[in-house]
Formats: sequence, C-alpha cells, structure tokens
Amino acid sequence: MKKRIPLNQPQTASTVAAPMQPRPLALRIPEVQRMTGLGRTKLYALIADGELATIKIGRATLVPLASLEALLERGQQHRS
Repeated sequence: MKKRIPLNQPQTASTVAAPMQPRPLALRIPEVQRMTGLGRTKLYALIADGELATIKIGRATLVPLASLEALLERGQQHRS
C-alpha cells in the first residue's frame, strides 16, 4: 500500500521515488577516471596493452562497461 502524501507537504528525496537510471553500456575516458581513480595516462597504457577494450565512434573513445568490469575482476583475482 502506498503512503499518501498531503498536497501541501513539500516533496523531498524520501517522499519521491527516484526513477531508475538505465545502466550505461560504455563510458568515456573521464568517466572511467572518476569511477576508478586511475589517471588518464594509466588508462591509455591499459588500452595500449590490450587490458582494456575501447570503441571509437567519431572522435569519442568509449570503454565498454563489460571491459572495465572484467579488468577490475582480473585485478581482484590477481590479489587473492
């Protein structure tokens, strides 16, 4: 049963359900940097070594999310 909210009550994060954001299929290099904490030079070294796949669409360099997850998984297994 949904909780009823009076019309005069302000809408807050707790009273409004956030819409589900679709998961991206690929990320740009700056997004990968923010998500992983790796620098631009290290990311391009991983790409050059074949450790991280990329897709070029026009001038955009995209990293498939599956490739990034696989890289992180390999790193996790290497540490174990």
